[in-house]
Amino acid sequence: MVLDEPISALDVSIRAQVLNLLADIQQRFGLTYLIIAHDLALVEHFSTTVAVMYLGAIVETGPTEAVFANPAHPYTRALLASVPRPDPDHRPQAGVIHGEIASALAPPPGCKFHPRCPLAIDRCRHDVPAVTQLSTGPNIASHWAACHLIGT
Repeated sequence: MVLDEPISALDVSIRAQVLNLLADIQQRFGLTYLIIAHDLALVEHFSTTVAVMYLGAIVETGPTEAVFANPAHPYTRALLASVPRPDPDHRPQAGVIHGEIASALAPPPGCKFHPRCPLAIDRCRHDVPAVTQLSTGPNIASHWAACHLIGT
């Protein structure tokens, strides 16, 4: 079942009811959900595998625990740093993304994220990064990311 932003426009109390209903349906019928969401708390709670996309390209994928614990791509790091924490002592981490999103119809050459990436090097502007395997898990899913800076 494909769920595109399934709770984004819902009141907090209704969100919980919908999430509980989705969990019940999933367990009862053995469903797999493909969740498209900007709500990273939902993704972390509901998913076993996650793929982070930027301008239509997957920049990082792997088991949810691995990606959330050890994000490798600068975009993934920035997204996770932006998640609000219910802790008054928590200070947001560095990772603010500056600049405008490029057009998906005319993406920049090289790494699509390079115009906004604080770590971009010259190679990012010209070469599409190869997908690098970061780790293997006990199941089929491995942790992968596409960034020139991985392993350097």
